[in-house]
Amino acid sequence: MRMRLATVTAILVLLTTTVGAWAQGSGVIEGQVFHGSSGGGPLEGLPVTLWLFTGQGAESSLETTTDAEGRFRFEGLDTEEYGYQFEVEYVGVKYGSEVMAFPEGEDLISIPFTVFESTTSDEDLSVERTHLIFDFEPGTIQVQEVQILFNAGNTTYVGPTGEEGATTVHFTLPQGASAVQLMDGLMECCVVETDTGFASTRPIYPGSKQFVFTYELRHQSTTYDLPREIAYPIGSLDVLVADVGVEVEASGLTSQESLSVEGGDYLHLTAHDLTSADQVVLRFASLPLEVAPTESAAIAPTAPTWAVLGLAILAVFVALAYPFFKRSREEKG
Repeated sequence: MRMRLATVTAILVLLTTTVGAWAQGSGVIEGQVFHGSSGGGPLEGLPVTLWLFTGQGAESSLETTTDAEGRFRFEGLDTEEYGYQFEVEYVGVKYGSEVMAFPEGEDLISIPFTVFESTTSDEDLSVERTHLIFDFEPGTIQVQEVQILFNAGNTTYVGPTGEEGATTVHFTLPQGASAVQLMDGLMECCVVETDTGFASTRPIYPGSKQFVFTYELRHQSTTYDLPREIAYPIGSLDVLVADVGVEVEASGLTSQESLSVEGGDYLHLTAHDLTSADQVVLRFASLPLEVAPTESAAIAPTAPTWAVLGLAILAVFVALAYPFFKRSREEKG
């Protein structure tokens, strides 16, 4: 009985704390949900969940449904201590906003939101840009891939089976790839291994989505052939190779001027409008090999860490992508 009493007391305390956190404030988050696949009209009766976030993650939530005009509203929110994210579910797919905070001195956040019908066809998927960035340590090629996937349709791709948790976008890894790290756009909870690499289980919404991951390739020779499988049509492929004496060539790719980023130089090769019928093989030569340590001395790698490389890659990506986005804006204008 004492244990049950303690449990009930703990639950009451938790409920009191949660209700208090939501009720003590003047903040209002409201929105309107539209149908993006058929005319953009409002949607009634959709469940909406509002999550409250602290530094420890999601703490609690509130729920409501959209009215006849597709509107929803949450009131009595703390405007200083918490972040908020709302989630709308439509035909089995959850659509979430970014985590938001109230601007200083304001107590209203108003957001229009769009949901879509679902599809089991990936015919509208393509890759706007792929960046392959290579750095080197003795005996190891370090690879970072940045892929900007584009869903050109007005439906959400949910995988070929349409079931919850089905695989959607697939990523290939070279044979022998190790030390795989998932970064932007990929989470361990929503990724499964495949025969050729891994796949995401998250829906692919209309528009662009960036995915980033890294891996390593070990070698015991000064040469290495790296075939690149093309799973989706690629609009633009950029290959950046740290200019540390390693030679690289690939049929179908054009050499560009070297890029200097954060004090390091990168060889730059490009290709455009690639399909699954195209064969891309990168051929490396003059690769640095591991040297066995001796009793008197051991040779330690001096290549930059991934943290430094990440800053360099970000700068390179901005430099490469700016003309593309600038042109897109001009065309839209």
